[in-house]
Amino acid sequence: MELRFLTLFTLLIAITLHAEDHDYGPPISVCLNKHTIPYINTMAPAENIVNEAYKACQGVVDEWNSERESLPKEMVIKQNKELRDMYIRMIENRRKASVHKK
Repeated sequence: MELRFLTLFTLLIAITLHAEDHDYGPPISVCLNKHTIPYINTMAPAENIVNEAYKACQGVVDEWNSERESLPKEMVIKQNKELRDMYIRMIENRRKASVHKK
């Protein structure tokens, strides 16, 4: 019984550690998260952080845009603006939250 418990516990820990090495979500979100989240606590303006993230993720952004070619152009423009605005708000909100925690 103890051996089963030890084996199960070992597997559970190994799976958890393995899962932490991977990012989940759409490639666009994974890339933008990678290039925005580390800069939340810097003094750089949120809009600049997001603009640089989009430049760094240009290949992924292009791929995402090509996947949405069949959608109406207005919808694509709206989605692009909403995603960019969401990242800017996310940075600003996290900064405000960290100020209130101090």
